[in-house]
Amino acid sequence: MEEISGLNFTIKRENILSALSCISGIVERRNVIDALSCVQIKASQNTVTLTASDLDISIIASLEAQIFTTGEVKVSAHMAYDIIRKLPIGLDVEFRLSNTKLSITCGNSSFSVPVVTAGKIFPIEEDHFIFNFELPAADFFNFLTKIKFAMSADDARYNLNGVYIHSYKQTLCCVATDGHRLSSAKIKQKIEDDFGVIVPRKAVTEVLKVLDEKHNLIIKLSQTKIQFECSQYILTSKLVDGTFPDYEKIIPADEGMSLVIDSSKFADAIDRVSVVILDKVKPIKFFLKNNELILHSVSSDSNYATESLEVEYNGKELEIGFNSRYLLEVLSCIKGKCELIFYDENSAMLIKDRDSKSFLHLVMPMRI
Repeated sequence: MEEISGLNFTIKRENILSALSCISGIVERRNVIDALSCVQIKASQNTVTLTASDLDISIIASLEAQIFTTGEVKVSAHMAYDIIRKLPIGLDVEFRLSNTKLSITCGNSSFSVPVVTAGKIFPIEEDHFIFNFELPAADFFNFLTKIKFAMSADDARYNLNGVYIHSYKQTLCCVATDGHRLSSAKIKQKIEDDFGVIVPRKAVTEVLKVLDEKHNLIIKLSQTKIQFECSQYILTSKLVDGTFPDYEKIIPADEGMSLVIDSSKFADAIDRVSVVILDKVKPIKFFLKNNELILHSVSSDSNYATESLEVEYNGKELEIGFNSRYLLEVLSCIKGKCELIFYDENSAMLIKDRDSKSFLHLVMPMRI
C-alpha cells in the first residue's frame, strides 16, 4: 500500500472551488482506474497544487495557501468539489490528513472523506514543443465562444470533433464545422512558422473554464499535444490525429445578394416563428423580396406561423429554408447588425458581423 504522508493547510474557499470546478469537468465521477476519478492535492511551501487527468487531458492548478504541513493525497475530485461548493462564501477551508481520511473543515462544518492509495495520476507528458506564442486570453476566449457551437458531435467524423487552429501569414485562425455549418475567427498574431492542429471538443470546452481574461495565454504545440498556460492553470491535451478539410474551398468568393438586419431583432423573429414546431429540428423558410423578409414555418401537425420583417435587401426574389437552431446559435454571437449573403436556394448562406471582420459563419440550406 502506498504510504500516506502528512498534510495540513488552509485556503480561501473561492480559490479552491474555482480550481475544483475546472477539474470536475475533466475527470469522471467513476472510473475503472480509481486514480482517474481523483484529484491529487499537494502542499509545499506556500502553494497547493491540484492535478487531475483522464489520460487525454490533464490539468494542473497552483493556488496560494497557508501551509502548516507539507504532503500530498488523492481524493475523489467530484466529492471534494461537491463539498467545497456547498460551504459558506468568504471563509477559509482547512484540509488535514489523518491516517486514511482527509478532513475538510470550514466554519461550523466538518467533513471526512477517504483517501485513494491505489494508482497514480499521470499528467499528460510534455513533448518537445516546437511552437510557442502568446496572446490575450480575452481574445482567445472570444474566438472559441463564437465558433465552438459548430463543432461536430458525430464520433464517426472524428476529424471534425474539435476546433481547427492554424496560422497563415501571421494570422491565427480558429475554425469549427459539423458539415452543416461552419464558423471561423481570425486575428493578426506574430507566429514564426505556419502550423495546423485539431484541438478535441472536450479540451475546447475545458480550456474556456480556465481562461482568465485579465491575463495573457501561452500556447505551446508539439506534433501530438497542445498546452495552454493561463494565470494559475496549465491544461495539456492530446490533439486529434486527423486531417481537417480544406474549408476555404467551400467559402464563396463571389459577391452574392446581401441582406442587412439587426441580429437581435432577427433572432427574436426566428424564435417566435419556430415555436410552433415541436420537433427536434425546427426548419424555417425565408421568402425574400425587395426590402422584405418573410419567415414561415409549418409543423408536422399543421401548426403554422409567419412574420414579416423590413430589411435592407435589393436582390432577386428567393425562397430558401434553414435549420432555425443553427441560425440562432450564430446570431447569439453578434451584438449589432449582421449581414446575410445569399447566392441561390441550393447554396450555403454567409453570415457576417457588420462590426467585426474577424468572424464568418456559413450555414447550409434545408429542403423544406
